[in-house]
Amino acid sequence: MRRWGGAVVGHGGFSRPGELLGGMRLEDVYTPAERVRSAGRTLEHWAGRLAGKRAVVRLLGLPPVAHHLGQVEILPLPAPDCRAGAACLDGHPPAVRLTGDLARRAWPHRIRVSISHTATHALAVALSSDPLLEDTLAVDGGRGAGRG
Repeated sequence: MRRWGGAVVGHGGFSRPGELLGGMRLEDVYTPAERVRSAGRTLEHWAGRLAGKRAVVRLLGLPPVAHHLGQVEILPLPAPDCRAGAACLDGHPPAVRLTGDLARRAWPHRIRVSISHTATHALAVALSSDPLLEDTLAVDGGRGAGRG
């Protein structure tokens, strides 16, 4: 695994999320939870999530094909004190969850992603790191017994 991976996704001139995918199917690239969470959101939002997925796949040293992209889930990680939980639409940092074959591999570190947007592009950087205190807080509400 590399220490970081980055990706840029252009969305200027497009009008639908499927146009971002270069022939891949929306259902193969975005998980069901991502599709529900993104429904009704701007194209910029879809492009940011795709840039995050591509950055993670590059970090893992894998090609950015639908099979791999679809096993990387990028969803907001609400703060422990956020009353809305997963339904919150405020800006929370994105969390990475690996599913399928990628989840079964023994990745030695946590994967973190940062996503930014312009009017025509979305940019993401994925980093590998050791677990941090906020990992424990996010998992167990601050009780100190979270995953490492």
